[in-house]
Amino acid sequence: MTIKSFDNLQIDPMHHPSWLFEGYSDFWRSNKSTLEPVELANVLRALRKVAGHIGSGVGSVEWEGMKENNSHTGTIKLPSAFALGNYPILPGKMDMLVGIVVHEAMHQQEWSDYVWLKLNEATKRVDSKDKDVLWRLYNAGEDIYVNALAQKSVLGLYVKRLRETFGRGEISKVITPGALFELWKRYVLDEQKGVSEEYSKTLEILVKASQRLIKIADESKSVSTRCNLRSIFYKELWEQIKGYISEWERDKIIYSDMHQEKQEGRVESMPVQQQVMPLALSHQIEWSLADGSCNLTPLIKGICGTDDKSVIPTSLWEFNTRVTPVVDPYLVARLKAIFQTYAERVSLIERGLESGKVDRKRLYRAATTSCCFMSKQSAVDIAWDIVLVVDCSKSMEGPKGKMVEDTSAAVVKALEGQRNRVKVFGYFEQRGVCIVSPLLRGGVFYTVPPHGQTPSGQAIIAAALQMPKGRRRRFLVHITDGESNCGCSVEKALDFCKREGVDTITLGCAYRERDILVKQYGDSLQLLDYIEQLPKALEVLFSRKLLYGR
Repeated sequence: MTIKSFDNLQIDPMHHPSWLFEGYSDFWRSNKSTLEPVELANVLRALRKVAGHIGSGVGSVEWEGMKENNSHTGTIKLPSAFALGNYPILPGKMDMLVGIVVHEAMHQQEWSDYVWLKLNEATKRVDSKDKDVLWRLYNAGEDIYVNALAQKSVLGLYVKRLRETFGRGEISKVITPGALFELWKRYVLDEQKGVSEEYSKTLEILVKASQRLIKIADESKSVSTRCNLRSIFYKELWEQIKGYISEWERDKIIYSDMHQEKQEGRVESMPVQQQVMPLALSHQIEWSLADGSCNLTPLIKGICGTDDKSVIPTSLWEFNTRVTPVVDPYLVARLKAIFQTYAERVSLIERGLESGKVDRKRLYRAATTSCCFMSKQSAVDIAWDIVLVVDCSKSMEGPKGKMVEDTSAAVVKALEGQRNRVKVFGYFEQRGVCIVSPLLRGGVFYTVPPHGQTPSGQAIIAAALQMPKGRRRRFLVHITDGESNCGCSVEKALDFCKREGVDTITLGCAYRERDILVKQYGDSLQLLDYIEQLPKALEVLFSRKLLYGR
């Protein structure tokens, strides 16, 4: 039983079997949704956690047809046609999907592909027809092996239920090696009894040898050692049974034809499975998975366009290098004065008082309690969402980075004690990935090592995505010393901020290429000849922005 056995799982929508409505997964899966992309993303997120529980080397878990590049080695591809239709997904279906993930993850965790490489190398002289039978023997043996491993935990219940529901099809009445190996699995895993005389002798050899195979799974040795032991086991078992099955009618060849086509470079002539998941649904699932996760790439691609080749992978990553910035108290005081001066005023009304201004709505109380007065006061309401996005590329190391760090700390200090929400992010590029790291967590400042290029466009989008939505005025201040030289264009980032209602300003400090900066940022750019001008520039920026909105 391999994943390829379930590529075309279909369920009649007019007749739901009883197993669909009961499942082990119903005891723990609470994150459900009736929306198709959200539910498929929730299921995929849960199945990835299951795969991660098995081990770190099990690869990725994807829906079939979800990505163009999901056919690489190590990806567990789930039959999307089996899951599409009704939402939330029924417990029985979820159990089947968990069973598939556990079964395939166990194969990858135990290096089943490496076992075949060793076995294929040790049986080079076997002809193509016999090699196909050997391939079937190896597949059946590996299924028995991983099922024995799965039974050591609760995950074995899902694999067993998968096997009981879909792994017990009708065996061909023609005497073939494929039917023999299917009987072998059923005898060992399901303790099936009763078999025709043609299979009895060979099946007895296989069942007896199974104890040795299961014993390999119980031995606490390295993975490579267990692989070598299994390859030797299959070779010896092949030598024992090949004399009994040499005259049998052969099954349709699976391994040999595929292997020959790969050798001759004719892989493109192989049939390609049709994608059953619409491309739009695939993108929606990726966006749902990216929401709230560290991988922001699907969200940025959705904003810039899925066909934008300039978008590089973007990750939200937390660095743990703590730093103590030097905060200028005079700068903090001046910034506080600006925020107090230009903050919105709200009216606070207190009613039912014994003295003050007459409240017309409470005049009926004058004859009884005399509490027919009110007091109206004006108070400052400082409630803004402000995000500082700091360029941490290689050119910002040294005094530049320290000045930006200290100035950012002063802005955060000035906004403390009110209903403001302040965030600080640093960004840089490393090995083709845009890293965005929060520099303020729990009131503590952190730093990142200046490195790589300047993906400003994607960093601005990533920071804007972290801002909560609401009626508050939202400001994004971007501090850099040069033009954006990798990732998506700054123009797309500024357009996104404008659509989302985020006021964006870029401070170009100690810039190198003035014309390029002006071309990229346009009216949202303010140039500073020296980095020492940054504190004063922030004062002017906030006063103009809060007073005039420009």
